[in-house]
Amino acid sequence: MKSEQTPAPVKATLNTSRSQHLLSGFISGFAASVLLQPFDLLKTRIQQSPTSTLRSSWQEILLADISSTQNARDSALNVLRKLWRGTLPSVVRTSVGSGLYFSSLHSLRSYIQNHSEPSISSGKSSMKRSSVLPQVQGYANLLAGSFARGAVGFVMMPVTVLKVRFESSTYSHSSLLQTAKAIYGAHGINGFFYGFGATFVRDAPYAGIYIFMYEYAKSTVPALLLRMPLAGRLTTEDSTLQMLSSPASVIVNLMCAGIAATTAVTLTNPFDSVKTRMQLFPDRYGTKMWTAFAAMLREESGIRGLFDGLGLRVVRKGLSSGIAWCLYEEMVKKY
Repeated sequence: MKSEQTPAPVKATLNTSRSQHLLSGFISGFAASVLLQPFDLLKTRIQQSPTSTLRSSWQEILLADISSTQNARDSALNVLRKLWRGTLPSVVRTSVGSGLYFSSLHSLRSYIQNHSEPSISSGKSSMKRSSVLPQVQGYANLLAGSFARGAVGFVMMPVTVLKVRFESSTYSHSSLLQTAKAIYGAHGINGFFYGFGATFVRDAPYAGIYIFMYEYAKSTVPALLLRMPLAGRLTTEDSTLQMLSSPASVIVNLMCAGIAATTAVTLTNPFDSVKTRMQLFPDRYGTKMWTAFAAMLREESGIRGLFDGLGLRVVRKGLSSGIAWCLYEEMVKKY
C-alpha cells in the first residue's frame, strides 16, 4: 500500500496546468482581499502620518458618521462603507496579482525541480509534506519567490498606487477615476510607479522569506502536531501520511502560513512604511527610496516610524496568507 500511495503528490504536481494555478491564485486572492480590506485601509491610515495611530484612525472613521446622522442603521452602514473603501483596486491588485504570482511561482519551481539533481526533490521528501506543489531547496524557494513577486509587483504597481491614494484620508477623491486623473495631472505616467523601488525591496524579500519559511514550517509542523496529546494514535509514518492527505492538511497550511507571514512581515515592514509615504507624498519624500528613508528617520520618530502599522500588517498578512495559500493549495489538489 505504501508504494502505491507514495508517487501521488509528485504526480499531482506535474499534471496541474498553469491555468489551474492562475485560477486558484485568483480566487484565493479575491477572497482574502475582500474579507481583510479593513485591515489594509487602517494600515494605510496609520502609515500616512507620524501622528496617526490605530485609535485615531478608527475614531476618524467612526465619529464622522455618528455626528453626521441620527439614524443608527445608516451610521453603521456608512462605517462599513468607509472600512471597505478601496476594495475594488485592492481586489484587482490582490486577485490578479495572486493569480499571476502563484502561476509564475509554480512554473519557476517546476523548472528548477525538473532541472535539478534528484536529491533536491525526492519522492520521500514530497511525501511528508501537506503540499502537492513542486519541492525545491531553500535557496531556490528564496530566488523563485523573490523573482515572481518582484515581476508581478511591477505589473500591478499602477493599481497599488491608486489603492493607497484612495484609501488615504489625506485626499478627498470621490472615485477611482478622479484619483487616477489627479495622479496623472500632477506627475504623469511616472506617478503611477512612485514607490516601486521600496515596493520591490519589500515584496521580493518578503516573498522569498515567506516561501522559505512556509516550506520549512511544513517540513516540521506535522511532526510537532503528532507529538501533541490530541494527536492520539497518529505516531507512525503511515499516520503522518494520513493526516497530510486529510482535512488536517488545512490546519497545517494555516499554521505554516501564519508563521511565515509573521516572520516576513516583521523583516520587511520598514520598506512598506517608506512605500506608503512615497506614494502619498511624492513632493515631500521624493521619488528615490533612500531619500525617503532619510527623510523619515530625520523628520519623524526615527527607527520607530519605520514600523508604523506593523501590528495590523502582521494580523492582515497572517490571515490573508492563511486564507490565500490554504484555498490555493486545496483547489490545486482537487482540480
